[in-house]
Amino acid sequence: MKHNLISKTVLVVASLVTVVSLGTHVSASDTATQINEVNQKISDTQKLVNESQKKLSKLQDQQYSDSVEIASLTKNINARKSHLAEQARSAQQNDTGSLIEFLTDSKSFSDAIDRVATVATMIQANNQTLQDQKNDQEKVAADKKQVDESVAAQKKTSEKLRNDMADLAVQKIQLKVKKAKEDAAKQKAEAALAAAQKAAAAVKAAKSSADANKALATATKAVTAASTTNTNSGTTTSNTSTNSSSNNSNNSSTSSSATVTQTAYSTASTTSTATALSSSSVDTSSVVAAALSLTKMNIPYVWGGESLSGMDCSGLTAYVYAKFGVSLPHNTVAQEGYVTYESVSQAQPGDLLFWGSKGASYHVAIYIGNGQYVHAPRTGQTVRVGSVSGYAPSFAGRLK
Repeated sequence: MKHNLISKTVLVVASLVTVVSLGTHVSASDTATQINEVNQKISDTQKLVNESQKKLSKLQDQQYSDSVEIASLTKNINARKSHLAEQARSAQQNDTGSLIEFLTDSKSFSDAIDRVATVATMIQANNQTLQDQKNDQEKVAADKKQVDESVAAQKKTSEKLRNDMADLAVQKIQLKVKKAKEDAAKQKAEAALAAAQKAAAAVKAAKSSADANKALATATKAVTAASTTNTNSGTTTSNTSTNSSSNNSNNSSTSSSATVTQTAYSTASTTSTATALSSSSVDTSSVVAAALSLTKMNIPYVWGGESLSGMDCSGLTAYVYAKFGVSLPHNTVAQEGYVTYESVSQAQPGDLLFWGSKGASYHVAIYIGNGQYVHAPRTGQTVRVGSVSGYAPSFAGRLK
């Protein structure tokens, strides 16, 4: 009798081992592999995001350079037009030194011909200069239009990559939840296995059939519990995968904003909270002083730079505010997310000034008051003070 109970217990334990090894080990291993694959995809996509951001920043720098050149050409064209208008008025008035007097004072017919040729040459030269400036303006404007289109296309690429990152982050979380359930199931099965092994030992040591039957019942319950655990785990995993696929297909139109928020939360919520808390207590006069001090150091413009050896526009604003415990991202559009929009006329010292449209800015500076700002203009120039009247920003922003 006892020998038969031992045999039964051995079968129970063998069944339990099968449940544990087939029910949990295989699925846990598969899930771990899937997590590794998602991690690799996240790493690869992050590289593409970084590369896309670099391309976008370069294009935004070109936007700024084109805007500065267009503003300069427009100013020169307006000045040339004013000069020609003044010449025309002078000729009409026939004052001393006017063009008409210059022509009528000729000494002879040949002198008059020479003077007419001189006036015609002067007028032609003025018109040619004006036309050349207009041509240059149109050329730069066409280049800027092309750059603007490239910026728009690059932003779409960056947005798609960010959405891909968000979707991958959700997949990773789902797999981790799945693996956690599998690990929990495995732990329960292993506990049941230990109980069955203990029961088998109890059968061998039993002094009566009653004790042996009790031990066998314990082992049987352990197998039943382990089987139920793994069955439920498999069902849950299957449902999770099915629901995940369904959600991905049904919610594709809304997943972008939701998933971006979800992934951004883990990386940015703490930082943004800290920024909000610290920026509200920053002494703006100290910010202005720190920004002005950079203009005396002959710091060159370096794309992607954020140090005294070289910096770009968003690198400058990030560098200055970092001195006061405020962490700003190294990108003009990203920095917009850290401010409350306001008009340029409402700007106060320490506020950020932006060029471009909201959500698509390409240049940023620190306002220092009296219609002036500190910025890193472009390649070949150093950190300097600029004027709102000389190159007007599009809007301002006050740190939240």
